[in-house]
Amino acid sequence: MYTLLPIVLVVMILAACENNDSNESTSNQDTAVYANLIPVLSGEIPLEVPSPPADIINDPVLTRPFFDTFSWQSFIALSWPATPVNRGVPIEPNSPDTFRQTNTNASDSAPVVWETYREGFELFPRDNSVPPEWNSTDPVQTPAGEVSGEHVLAMVTKGGIVGQQNQAFSGPLIDQNKNYVRYEVRINQIQYDQVRNNRWYDKATVDSAIADTVAAQINAGISPQQGIEFDTNAMEIKVAWRILTDQDDHDRYYVRKALISDEDGYNYTTATVGMVGFHIMQKTAIFPQWIWSTFEQVDNVSGLHPSFNNGTNEPPSLIDNGQPTGYNYEPAGIETPFPIRESREPVQVTRAVPIPTTPSDPEGYSTQELNKKYRALLKGTVWENYRLVVTQWPLDPSLRSPYDPDFNPGNYENSLAGDPFPQRAANVTMETYFQTESSCMECHYHAAAYGVDYSWILYDRVINTQ
Repeated sequence: MYTLLPIVLVVMILAACENNDSNESTSNQDTAVYANLIPVLSGEIPLEVPSPPADIINDPVLTRPFFDTFSWQSFIALSWPATPVNRGVPIEPNSPDTFRQTNTNASDSAPVVWETYREGFELFPRDNSVPPEWNSTDPVQTPAGEVSGEHVLAMVTKGGIVGQQNQAFSGPLIDQNKNYVRYEVRINQIQYDQVRNNRWYDKATVDSAIADTVAAQINAGISPQQGIEFDTNAMEIKVAWRILTDQDDHDRYYVRKALISDEDGYNYTTATVGMVGFHIMQKTAIFPQWIWSTFEQVDNVSGLHPSFNNGTNEPPSLIDNGQPTGYNYEPAGIETPFPIRESREPVQVTRAVPIPTTPSDPEGYSTQELNKKYRALLKGTVWENYRLVVTQWPLDPSLRSPYDPDFNPGNYENSLAGDPFPQRAANVTMETYFQTESSCMECHYHAAAYGVDYSWILYDRVINTQ
């Protein structure tokens, strides 16, 4: 593991690498460099990226397998069966048999670890009440009413506020069955308790905390200033789901029963949904700009029955600057009531940014090759039908992300977010309409500029509510 020593940060700061995903090391790499990157079934969420050898630390292509390993091991641990009493705690985390025996695609299966994290609407109740304690079993206020233990999908967007009907910064996503994709945001205990204990669910309290923090940093001579920050190992999970029909192969999806909004956008009914996209964002000690991992179900845009593609090249992808955008049209933003299902047109989605095939020397450690290894490890569980799309991380984690509430997105520079690598990172279910321009870290730096770390959740649900 990395150690918090200045020399490590200096080495990373001085990394003389071009931020170009296609760059390859010119020297042959011995597979011994990656000897410790062995896929394992473990319910322990990694707290830091495995430390690359010093002789490759300045090459992001060659260090990619260490970050992809972090992503995959996080995904497995988050997908571990959870104890029924303590939220976020895995059952027998060192027992692969427990993982295999209890992981299923059945909608009535026991919840996995990330499903026991609190939902965003639980941390920010609509009636402005105090959020429930982390392990409270009392019914909670949801957009579907007061419920206990129900899976409520209240968003047709991966970001923004509950009730918003579109993808972040764009329109909704319509699958091949003409249904809208649904989203949720969940928060681990570190982040949840920090918001709850500091009363950051209250706008006046958050505004005051940001002002006090910035003033204290100015008085201490710290430049640039930052606003409030989440504690190390804070984590957010964003999940995309689609409604499954009798024509879908349910065995290929992680399946749940969920309450989803009706066509009127307000009333809720039960539906069977399958997971199609999964974002993990985790703040670590070495990487305060967070590490960004995104996964998809393998049939999203290819296979016998893709969720978001009709299996042909028609209609073709839109072209921008001579390059396919990855979609044929962007639906207009919707309001409630929803347009009737028969009037909707499925979006023809393709992958505009390929899953990385690097490093290619030595073989077996690119993102695509590691996907094969982990899917083989997960064979026999529903999770063999998911794959890592990309991991994004800061090349220079020592760079402070400046507080700048007057920030103009047109003035963004990579240094503001710690120099992200790769520069582009997109999940076809969550960044459908800006795949070739998408950067998790660039987008979330805008939240950091408002003084609320790299999480939009405080800005969307607290600061921007008045």
